[in-house]
Amino acid sequence: MALPLGFGRSLMRYSYLILFALLLGLPFGIRWATVREESRGQLTAGAARLVVVTPHTGDIRREFSLAFDQWHRKTYGTSVLIDYRVPGGTTDMVKLLADKHAAGVSADFDVIWGGGDYTFYHDLQPKGILQPIHLSPSILREAFPNDSLAGVRLYDSTTGPDGKPAPRWIGTCLSSFGIVYNPELYTALNMPPPTAWQDLADPRLVGLVALADPAHSGSAAVAYMMVIQRAMADAEEELFSRDPQLKALPRAELRKRSDYQVSIAQGWRRGMGQLLLIAANARYFTDSSPIVPNDVGSGEAAAGMAIDFYARVTEGTVGRKRARFVAPRAATAITPDPVAIAYGVSGERLVLATHFIEFLLTPEAQRLWILLPGQPGGPIERSPRRMPIRRDIYTNQSGWADHFNPFEEAGDFNQRGEWMALMSDTRMIWDAGWIDSRDALLAAYQTVLNVPDDARRRRLLAELADVPVQMRDVEMLRIQRAAIEQAHGDVNEFNVRQRLQWGGTFRRHYDRLAREARQ
Repeated sequence: MALPLGFGRSLMRYSYLILFALLLGLPFGIRWATVREESRGQLTAGAARLVVVTPHTGDIRREFSLAFDQWHRKTYGTSVLIDYRVPGGTTDMVKLLADKHAAGVSADFDVIWGGGDYTFYHDLQPKGILQPIHLSPSILREAFPNDSLAGVRLYDSTTGPDGKPAPRWIGTCLSSFGIVYNPELYTALNMPPPTAWQDLADPRLVGLVALADPAHSGSAAVAYMMVIQRAMADAEEELFSRDPQLKALPRAELRKRSDYQVSIAQGWRRGMGQLLLIAANARYFTDSSPIVPNDVGSGEAAAGMAIDFYARVTEGTVGRKRARFVAPRAATAITPDPVAIAYGVSGERLVLATHFIEFLLTPEAQRLWILLPGQPGGPIERSPRRMPIRRDIYTNQSGWADHFNPFEEAGDFNQRGEWMALMSDTRMIWDAGWIDSRDALLAAYQTVLNVPDDARRRRLLAELADVPVQMRDVEMLRIQRAAIEQAHGDVNEFNVRQRLQWGGTFRRHYDRLAREARQ
């Protein structure tokens, strides 16, 4: 049935208002969207209850709840039932915790477990959602002979008034980010396996790249930031090659130089352009990042960006002919996945929460991340296939699902705190440019790809990737938001209006390129 003339334009106009209302109501809806899941541990009479909020998968939740119950009965003589609260992805968890904390009910949860270190040091710790963890210093020394890996801290360095460590968060395992691809599909496409992020921008992959929505998936957002940070690092290296003396300057002094600021901003924009072309190849943007490797393994997509363990679990399930993970060389980070205690937890609940963190750092819990099912001390059903954070665990890899050593393989490239600080505000621009404006992006991209002249087509693709946004625009968003918060204004309304504004900016950019390509 034909739609009335102008119906599409009307629908698009009202869709902005609908989106505006939905986004304003999102923090309130999330409060009630948390899934409650009790562990399958021993339901012993008098068992203690530990409430853990987490984005971890069901496999991880089940295996660690059983193992913690057994360890706690053996070590402290009492059984423990873990009451998991699962609000969705990492971003959903952060929104839930921030909403609860603002309402003065942070202590609804005892432990916050998983979601990546950026979530803990950038999103949770500054808001006062985390409280100091008081473990025996000997436990920290044994688990962390070195407190960092390739410049990335493995736990928070905060100390108490007595000078002893009082970290707000502690890493429990390690994560990296990369590309999961389907070798059979790549062979059918007559394409070499991907090795670098920009390989996902190949026009032959149009409609074949699986991606997660950065507004819902913290791991996806970090992976996208790896693309941008690699481009920023390249720009920095180019500047140093032109003026080698700059490399010797202290970083605080270097960051004040205008030539350095211009180079880094240009690198940021190049990285954003690479991501835009990858987004143009996207089959979809899913709210759930585990769907990406699953669809690659089933042949629904040829490739996608994923956190390592989601990809490795899929690889182990469907076989390496249908799913394989590759970490782009010198272009991905190895980072800790932390645990913390929620602010306000006290008494017996605090004791039990501390015991849980103590358990996660034990050799038996560390091996549980990577051992194959059926191995002594291994998981019952499936291996989480994650990298342990204790270096000494890597001395014996017998019975492991995967064999690697991040302490030997970590390269010089890793995330930088001052660059990662841009991620929260860049997410809004990603969603505005890739998701809200998806139809216009795909129309422009396909029109450009249909240009017969090779040189003109390449020029237009470069112009399409020349994003209509600057790094200073992102930095200004942070300043504006801080001013609104200080004035007790409506930050949610500001965010929605900014996202709608950026959506319009990107659609005008796409429409202009489409018109030029048709000429």
